[in-house]
Amino acid sequence: MASLENTAYPQFLSFYSQDDLEQFFPLPEDDIPWLHAKARSASARLSLAVLLKCFQHLWHFPPEESIPPEVINHIRKQLKLGDSIAFDYSDGMRLSRRRTAILEYLKVQSFYAGGANSMARTERLALDAAELLDQRSDIINAMIEGLIMVRYELPAFSTLEDLAERAHVAVQTRIFESVSGRIGDAHRENLKALLQTDKFEQRQSEYNRLKKSAKRPTRKHLETLVDHLEWLESIPGLERVFEGIPDTKVRYFAGQAMVYDVSELKECGEAKRYTLMVALIHRMQVRARDQLTEMFLRRVATIHKRAKEELERIQIDQRGQVERLVGTLDGVLSILADEPDNAAAGAQIREYLEPAGGIEQVRERCAQIQASSGNNYLPLIWKHFRPHRSLLFRLAHLLDIRPTSQDRTLIDALEVIKLYQDKHRIDWIGDSVDLSFAAERWRKLLRTGDTAGIHAGISRRHLEICVFSHLAEDLRAGDLSIAGSEEFADYRDQLIPWEECQALLPAYCEKIGLPLKSDDFVKGLRDALSKTAQTLDERFPECHGDVILNAFGEPVLRKTTAREIPQSAVALQNALTERMPSRHILDVLGNIEQWVGFTRHFGPLSGNMAKIKQPAERYLLTIFAMGCNLGPSQAARHLSNNGITPHMLSFVNRRHLSIESLEAAQRELNEVYLRLDLPKIWGDGKTVAADGTQYDFFDENLLAGYHFRYRKMGAVAYRHVANNYIAVFRHFIAPGVWEAIYVIEGLLKAGLSVESDTVHSDTQGQSSTVFAFTHLLGIKLMPRIRNWKNLTLYRPEKAAKYEHINRLFSGVVNWELIERHWKDLMQVALSIYAGRISSATLLRKLGSSSRKNRLFFAAQELGNVVRTMFLLEWIGNREMRQEITANTNKVESYNGFAKWVSFGGDVIAVNEPDEQQKRLRYNDLVASALILHNTVDMIRTLQRMKREGWMISDEEVSFLSPYQVAHVKRFGVYSLKLNRKPEAWIGDTTFKEAAASVQYARQAKTKAESK
Repeated sequence: MASLENTAYPQFLSFYSQDDLEQFFPLPEDDIPWLHAKARSASARLSLAVLLKCFQHLWHFPPEESIPPEVINHIRKQLKLGDSIAFDYSDGMRLSRRRTAILEYLKVQSFYAGGANSMARTERLALDAAELLDQRSDIINAMIEGLIMVRYELPAFSTLEDLAERAHVAVQTRIFESVSGRIGDAHRENLKALLQTDKFEQRQSEYNRLKKSAKRPTRKHLETLVDHLEWLESIPGLERVFEGIPDTKVRYFAGQAMVYDVSELKECGEAKRYTLMVALIHRMQVRARDQLTEMFLRRVATIHKRAKEELERIQIDQRGQVERLVGTLDGVLSILADEPDNAAAGAQIREYLEPAGGIEQVRERCAQIQASSGNNYLPLIWKHFRPHRSLLFRLAHLLDIRPTSQDRTLIDALEVIKLYQDKHRIDWIGDSVDLSFAAERWRKLLRTGDTAGIHAGISRRHLEICVFSHLAEDLRAGDLSIAGSEEFADYRDQLIPWEECQALLPAYCEKIGLPLKSDDFVKGLRDALSKTAQTLDERFPECHGDVILNAFGEPVLRKTTAREIPQSAVALQNALTERMPSRHILDVLGNIEQWVGFTRHFGPLSGNMAKIKQPAERYLLTIFAMGCNLGPSQAARHLSNNGITPHMLSFVNRRHLSIESLEAAQRELNEVYLRLDLPKIWGDGKTVAADGTQYDFFDENLLAGYHFRYRKMGAVAYRHVANNYIAVFRHFIAPGVWEAIYVIEGLLKAGLSVESDTVHSDTQGQSSTVFAFTHLLGIKLMPRIRNWKNLTLYRPEKAAKYEHINRLFSGVVNWELIERHWKDLMQVALSIYAGRISSATLLRKLGSSSRKNRLFFAAQELGNVVRTMFLLEWIGNREMRQEITANTNKVESYNGFAKWVSFGGDVIAVNEPDEQQKRLRYNDLVASALILHNTVDMIRTLQRMKREGWMISDEEVSFLSPYQVAHVKRFGVYSLKLNRKPEAWIGDTTFKEAAASVQYARQAKTKAESK
């Protein structure tokens, strides 16, 4: 059953401030005559007015005991009645007449008076919602929205709950029977076989094999994953079983099957069991294709890397030979200088070269040096490619690779090498292969003659390497796609059709502040770039102390210095540290739960009510165990709570806490934090800083890898931290993955009432593609600039010249390219904004160089314009540089604080992808709870210090941070008791108001999302 707190069913807040009362319970002049007409006595008018305002607030009539006294008193004051006038809820016929009068006045239909018609209408709403939605709470929200839309009174929550349950069961039963009916008898036997075990020969069923995830991208593991996908696709009869069923349903069923073991599956009805199994098989096929493609990209990159390393070794080994050849050349030149007669000089040179092996050997050594000079490692790849050859061909046959454009030359070449796959004696292929897909240096290598120097066509071996190399490049750039994949699907299929975009464009452009037409868009950019460049040129002499241009036209900027911390702020920090009350992390979690109740977001993945004992305590213990990286076993060993075992904590983690629910709980803590006054001194929350930090990992997965910056194995925790110190986004990414692709994703997924519109990032944020789409999405990207070597600044026009900064520019903007593809750019931006396509997936593809994708070139050109404007501002604005540095320092401080919280160990000891991402969210949830509690303690301590006579200014407070740890206990015996009396501060008006405000915002958001 659904929890009332997780739905949009209107209910009274836990606390109403005076502003809330005026907002939610106004009594306009229009209501007064009606109240006087319907109620003669003052008490009756008060009772009728209270009922009227409560119904308008809740859309249903509440029980008398649930109406907050402050609401009654507020309405009494608006009616100008004395305290002696009592509120009489009444009952029986009088209450019924009052309710009927209110519904008639508001033109709302009574649910209960409608009888069977009301129930049938609501049941239809529930059934329609259940076709797309899985959670009972979402179905209830859809019914609420539907009833309010047609102006129906809301029934009791239990009525909606029963209808949602019945609709959920009815729709699921129909889907189960439909899917089961599409599975033939032979295929049922195959599914049954997956659940079989044997005590002696096969302790685990094949069902567990379904859940297998990719390991390290080695050749052996790549082969294992190919075998796994071949096995998954060999399970027959699953091609069309989910036809007509929404993908969200399939994902939901697969998620349930993922956490079930064999015994639990066998307890399900037959139809449900088979549906869950085929849903899991389908999702595992998709995941295997994604993982297999990712491993393929990494193996090809490794092959190229090893060939490059071999070339470097050869060049190192040849240094002695080069020195000897230079010495030989010097001797030859000496002979020519001393002997004027050419014939005599020639004879002496021949005699001089004889000890070195003669002319032929010297030439041969020169040819060897020339062959390995430069950086052309392509002739060396075959040796490193050959051990992978058969495996890569298996992969090419297994995956359905498709072009995303009309250019099929690479796919045609792939078919050619497949044709010659087993013809090992054929070294040369005819010239019929179209090599237009290949780079020039590849073409030269492919057409190299045989050992006799005679041209014989195209080298088969080199063509194989060339094709697989370009397959990897084009898959990475999005020029190729994998059918049945998610990460490598054709992104064009996920875009909003342009016809729909045209309808959305006016409102979107108005909100973001962009021109509605392509020519106006380009004109605005051209004018902005010209103005920015002219402004810097005029004030450049004033920046002489901060910046100069070197001989290469690159700016050299004075190192940015941080704000000086006054001694009074240092003294305040020390005094605050001495006075902060001592806390244990588990006590912090308990207090925050008693104040906010954030564990309401957790529960069985099925959407049912939790059946475990003391669920809130169990959730907090699990969050503590995982968030502090103790793990179930270590935490259970030190918990004093009776009966807690590692299995219990592991069960709650797998069955009750998901990535989505952890994110929802995190957002709730952040929302409460945003409503406190102290964080507003630190920042407005509209600016975030993005950066990553390294975590050690188990290495049998695709996420772990060697990071060259940190010089160790692991993965990168990429976070967005707001300027008021809270983390609003987090995600584990593999080393080598371009961090900047998550810049937009982090802002769009924050989901907070305060929307960030500016992001400061490290040097990886300098990409022109990221600059392009942040601009189109109304986000101001302001990365920290450290290296100007690869940055090009663009003039608005070729004729534009500047007195002081002319040497900065080395490129000219192609405005025609931007204007020609404006429609394509806006289509992508709207699709990202609407959530139709992941910005991270798209930026990863558009961040890779493409020969075919016109969108890539247009995004690059637009990004060049936006980035040039930012770089010009960066050069001329020292205060901006200081602000960016300060905010990027905050994210680094947060990373250190979160690692301090993760005191249970240095290694993330899981290999399952979802579990890895959950561990990061657990860590941030504990860190957020501690930040929130620290802020509360700081507020109370600062108030106490002011009462003691301290003179404290906002300027001094601005240097403080909630990353306080001196008073926090991490070790010892861990105990949690939620049934203890709440601490006094939880009942303080300030903190009650903050929690109630978030409660109302959550209800309002849930209503909006249900629409």
